[in-house]
Amino acid sequence: MRAMPDDDFLPDFDTDPTIDPPRAAPRLTWLADRGAVLALGCVAGFMVGLAYRPAPAPPPRAAPFAGPSAPAASPIAPTAVPAASEATPDPRAVARVRAANGTFRIGVFGDSFGNGVWDALYHQLPRSRGYDVLRFSKEATGFTRYRQLDIEERAKAQLAAQPIDAAVISFGANDNQPLFAEGHLHPLMSAGWQRIVGARIAQFVATVRSTGAIVYWIGLPVMRDPVMDAQMQAMDGFYEQQMARLGVTFVDSRPMSLDPAGRYSAYLPDAAGVPRLMRTGDGVHMIGVGYQRLTAGTAERIARYAGRVRAAAGVPTPGPTPASPAREGR
Repeated sequence: MRAMPDDDFLPDFDTDPTIDPPRAAPRLTWLADRGAVLALGCVAGFMVGLAYRPAPAPPPRAAPFAGPSAPAASPIAPTAVPAASEATPDPRAVARVRAANGTFRIGVFGDSFGNGVWDALYHQLPRSRGYDVLRFSKEATGFTRYRQLDIEERAKAQLAAQPIDAAVISFGANDNQPLFAEGHLHPLMSAGWQRIVGARIAQFVATVRSTGAIVYWIGLPVMRDPVMDAQMQAMDGFYEQQMARLGVTFVDSRPMSLDPAGRYSAYLPDAAGVPRLMRTGDGVHMIGVGYQRLTAGTAERIARYAGRVRAAAGVPTPGPTPASPAREGR
């Protein structure tokens, strides 16, 4: 396009008779060129404006996870194994307790919650009273994490070295996630997730029972985050169903982790009714006294069962030695 001077520098043909005015065609051509430039500028401005539009508002947050209305059917058939409080002592446990002069061995399996459960039972069932509480739990493990650690194979190795008379299991804190197995990704609590996790749980329980141990499963407490809490509730319902099929005592921790108003609280009443700090700052785990609150009933049941095993073995219940009558730990 031919360049033209600015309007301020065009000659004045009306006042200067010495200058012949140009023909109309060049003037019209120049005006057309200016119009094209103006049109292109408008288009460019519109495109720049689009580039700088405000970002769209984020989508609304998804509703809290509630899980399916009911756990999917499990391939595991119900068994006739009685609950722990009603079980007849296993002959293998009786023989071990007799050989150990009354010492009753307990293995605690689980993730980071399992570690807390072990610490609580370690203090509630001390060696001075004839108990040996073994920590078989490991943080960051679970039934959806077999690609990182096969907890069943780990349990087999642990039990081969240290057979137990009772097992306490507490998993789930790391399992609120999809499961990749059989070449597919199974969403949390989907039918595939429940089928595979249910089969793994059944095999795990069979493994810990292989030494004649009685088994208890301790569920998860209420969580501070409502989405995570909904996930844990759905999973605990699934675990409880599996334990019913397998004849394992399931301990529901949720009622014991709610405040008097039925809500999450870091402070819960102790035995005297005085509020005490029982939860950690992450809103997930508990501190020592909190775990002891959850395991108090289980410790009592284990003690009653151990008494029946000792009676069948014909050995007395060990007690504190005269040199350390007040000792409760090791």
